[in-house]
Amino acid sequence: MARLARILLWRRIAAGITTGWRDLRDFDVVACFLAERDRWFLWLPALLGGGIATYFLLPVEPSLPSLRLGVAAGALALLLTLRRPSWHLPLLVLLTILCGLWLAAERGAAVSAPVLQRPSGAVWLEGRVLEIEPRDAGHRLFLDDLVLPGFGADETPKRLRITLRRDGDLLWPGERIRVRAMLLPPPEPAMPGAFDFARYAWFRQIGGVGYAISTPEAMPAGEDMSLREATMLGLSTLRQDWTRRIVAQAEGAGGAIATALMTGVRGPIPDHVDTAFRDSGLAHILSISGLHLTLVAGLLFFLVRAALALVPALALHHPIKKWAAGAALLGALAYTLVSGAAWPTLRALLMIALVLLAVMLDRRAITLRAVAWAALLMLVLWPDSLLDPGFQMSFAAVTALVAAFEDLAPRLMRWRQQAGPLRIALLWLIGVMAASLVAGLGSSLYAAYHFNRVADYALIANLLAAPLVDFWIMPLVVLAFILMPLGLEVLALTPMVWGVDLLIALAQWVAGWPDMLGTVPAMPNWGLTAITLGGLWLCLWRRRWRWLGLTVICAGAFSPWLIAQPDMLVSGDGRLLAARAQDGRVYFSSAPPRGFAAETWWERLGTPMLHPWPNLRRNETEGRVGADGSLRCDPAGCAWRYHGLLVALPRQPRAITEDCRHADAVIATQMAVRYRCPSARVVIDRNDLWRGGAHALYLDRQTGIDVVTVAQQRGHRPWVVAKGHGAVREAGGENR
Repeated sequence: MARLARILLWRRIAAGITTGWRDLRDFDVVACFLAERDRWFLWLPALLGGGIATYFLLPVEPSLPSLRLGVAAGALALLLTLRRPSWHLPLLVLLTILCGLWLAAERGAAVSAPVLQRPSGAVWLEGRVLEIEPRDAGHRLFLDDLVLPGFGADETPKRLRITLRRDGDLLWPGERIRVRAMLLPPPEPAMPGAFDFARYAWFRQIGGVGYAISTPEAMPAGEDMSLREATMLGLSTLRQDWTRRIVAQAEGAGGAIATALMTGVRGPIPDHVDTAFRDSGLAHILSISGLHLTLVAGLLFFLVRAALALVPALALHHPIKKWAAGAALLGALAYTLVSGAAWPTLRALLMIALVLLAVMLDRRAITLRAVAWAALLMLVLWPDSLLDPGFQMSFAAVTALVAAFEDLAPRLMRWRQQAGPLRIALLWLIGVMAASLVAGLGSSLYAAYHFNRVADYALIANLLAAPLVDFWIMPLVVLAFILMPLGLEVLALTPMVWGVDLLIALAQWVAGWPDMLGTVPAMPNWGLTAITLGGLWLCLWRRRWRWLGLTVICAGAFSPWLIAQPDMLVSGDGRLLAARAQDGRVYFSSAPPRGFAAETWWERLGTPMLHPWPNLRRNETEGRVGADGSLRCDPAGCAWRYHGLLVALPRQPRAITEDCRHADAVIATQMAVRYRCPSARVVIDRNDLWRGGAHALYLDRQTGIDVVTVAQQRGHRPWVVAKGHGAVREAGGENR
């Protein structure tokens, strides 16, 4: 079924591209653009997002005063050109993009807080517990109001994230604790282009990470808190209380997923269950987003309206539909606050709020204009949310769904007229399949960009899971919330866990199918941009020229195979190496991949088959040769040949002298190279790795060796710990 759906989809894409090019040839593009004037507003979030994306791509921090002046000048120019349409529209586009850049810069400055510049070593710290996340092994704590001996006020981070291996279940949000911990700056990307946790931490004011090496000690409470702090801690305490009650009454993997569905805490979910949901295409069920909030709000709307309809005086003389919409909105807001208010949840709340407000104001509820308003609000309030995978995937899915609904709504209404029970059931089945297909297509390419994988059987898995989630699990979630204040939640949790156990079995069954997972190498930023622009072109326009967007989507989808992938990778600490073999496999110094950096490399390289690195045993004097002969190692170091170029990896100082006379590149991961290398085009030593972070090498017989470092790609931004220029030395030991 999945293969047939893909074949039909590609036939539709080919037909759409042909139609789009024919329309472009037969129609006036300007006339088409002017005819879609009522759709221009829908592009405002895209333009604003383009400005925000530009901010994060800049190599240096832009000047805020200059941006403010530019926005003011642009607004003035826009007012002066109101009567000149030919000038007004281009200025509006440029001003919106500039506003996105300005908003992102303002947000970056507003959250500015100290960041650890170096490892602290073992240090006693004191702080207030903000949040506690249960993990498979221990707990993760978020602390603020910190006291760090030896650190000045301008060096002390505003917040820390530390891992606690024991006694975390004895702590509560709002308590002050004292604990001995090892602290580190937020980690940099594992390789050029990978996820930048330090940037993520900057916008959450997390200035350091670490782990506790002692048992936490309770300390006296601090000063009085502001109303906002008291509210946030109160919500965090409520969330923690409910999480512990759920875990205590619903054990095992089923109870862990029940916890994730109710309070958004995913830490206790076992790794093998999380992997099964991800590989089967059901991972979105574990993250509270549009599906969950829609079901909760829909159930509350139906129940409240049905209850009010039982009272004739209310049903006949009052707008009970609007009252039910208000109750559903309050319920959705409460669910969002209790579940932690993650980006996808906030997006869903804004969308549902706009829909329910439309119901209360007697307006059309489900429109792309509502989606655009939700996106605008999110981007204006939290510009950094644009980079969140949940934001991108959820908006892509809901935009595709609403666009499809707008096209199919007239036909659906005709089909529903005078439909019997069997026809309604058939329409529901077709609707679920279509919704799963459209939402999956809308979000799958973003999943490929962020996670380098695509679940091939996601359509089938979601079709089978939909009745279980819609009619069993989520109604019991609502009932459990209602029973929580009464202490009777076990009456709903027990049957809910039965349903969750069936869902786990379904995920594991689908994840066990052959060829269930497609892997994708790292996608370039221009590929994601093409997918986004093509998808918006396809969804936002109404005329037939919109099918041209499929051409741009296809170009973005195939972009991972249109660019060169690294031939060699070296980690920032020099302990992890990867080199491409002549047969297409990859030598990995950690095979199978272990640890976050190794797994990130393997996934972004497209999960290739691996050769073990020919490591030598202790006291072994004979050399070893890799599986295809391109990599050789002996006690003095390793030599790797690829595309006619020789890369030397010396392990001993005396080997550097010989390597510098013969190798095209010398990489001394644990030593400093302090003299010139006559033959080497590139020289990388431990100092270069410390300054530049992980290095990626691209080898070509004609063009030579190109080196890209993490430091080069990150630039000089507030969240980047300054460690030097991070240059790579070329021939003769000079810098480039």
